[in-house]
Amino acid sequence: MNYVIVGNGGAGLRAAQTIRKRDPRGEITVIDREPYPCYYRLRLPDYISGWRKRDSVFVVSEDFYRENGIRFLAGREVTAVRTGERVLELSSGETLAYDKLLLACGARPRRLSAPGSDLDGVVYLRTLDQAEDIIRRGKEARSAVALGGGLLGVEMARAFREMGLKTVYLIREDRFWPQMLDAAGSELVERVLAEKGILLHKEEGVEEVLGERGKVEAVRTTAGRVLEAEMLGVAIGVVSNLEFLEGSGLATDRGILVDEHLRSEIPDIYAAGDVAQALDVSSGEHRLVTSWLNAQRQGEIAGTNMSGGDVALEGVIPFNVIVIYGLPVASVGFDLPPGEEGYEILTGDYPRDGKYRKLVLKDGVLVGATFIGETGEARAAETLIKRGTDLKGWRDRLFQPGFDLRQLL
Repeated sequence: MNYVIVGNGGAGLRAAQTIRKRDPRGEITVIDREPYPCYYRLRLPDYISGWRKRDSVFVVSEDFYRENGIRFLAGREVTAVRTGERVLELSSGETLAYDKLLLACGARPRRLSAPGSDLDGVVYLRTLDQAEDIIRRGKEARSAVALGGGLLGVEMARAFREMGLKTVYLIREDRFWPQMLDAAGSELVERVLAEKGILLHKEEGVEEVLGERGKVEAVRTTAGRVLEAEMLGVAIGVVSNLEFLEGSGLATDRGILVDEHLRSEIPDIYAAGDVAQALDVSSGEHRLVTSWLNAQRQGEIAGTNMSGGDVALEGVIPFNVIVIYGLPVASVGFDLPPGEEGYEILTGDYPRDGKYRKLVLKDGVLVGATFIGETGEARAAETLIKRGTDLKGWRDRLFQPGFDLRQLL
């Protein structure tokens, strides 16, 4: 069997590992546009900050592929998929045949569209090369602006500050990470940022990037403020890498549409990770979930099914964990604004002592949870959400001293 995997991130690597365990003799080829072994993108901000060494970013060594009989085509890009012929076209001019194909080609940063966004000094953080570029620029800069109200936005602001730069953090929403945190949760994070010297401007974006001789010198915000900056870090979301699939016949939306087994509509083609818009059997919707944990899980499921197994996603549940200046934050499942019919938001007497705990129920069933300060219950919450656990009988005990969701597993 000839397995080809496009993408060498968390999903692609886990799929290759899974296939090799199940099929010791199959041919496995991994193709990636970057020249490096698989690495943790989540660790790039820590590398920029100086908290981690470069070697700690990598998941496997360069020898891993050879030792596991995996052909690694590094620094190559797939330009087309000819599904009828089961052939890939590469940027090098080569073609590559496959029996089973996994598309784990990930996503790229959404670009800023404001005037001046093409100036030298507008930076994004998705790759190791981009991290190296930011480190180089930081040695010569004095100030920076970070834009983006999600996890990567706050990580860029933190990294800039840890590099010794005067840092302003712009959030276009009314608070930090409103897609996952309510006002009380956001406030705890914002307080930590202020304590560390990061100046936060909410409901404020970038109107124009200013500069001379092609380099960033300042940012004009939507509030009319002009902020001095030699670097502007942009983290306003990601876009799935789908362009090379034009004409392939694969069904796409925001990502590649796949069923709960991660199979596309075309036989023997699978997708996993940031590019896979997988069927969530619990809701009947196709969901795109971009996280390292999700990528690894989907990679294992895809690898198992490609090599003759039969496993399905238990449910596509958002699961995000981040540590911001020592403050752990976990958001699991789905959150709804108060007042939505059938939903109930429980917070007990939180926030207290710098900690926060919130459970979201729909008709008594757990559908979402947030933990700040202590996140040990996050995995248990995810399992309970996947199981559709009815908590009506436990409702009065959920916030009693000493209660822990792990007791319900």
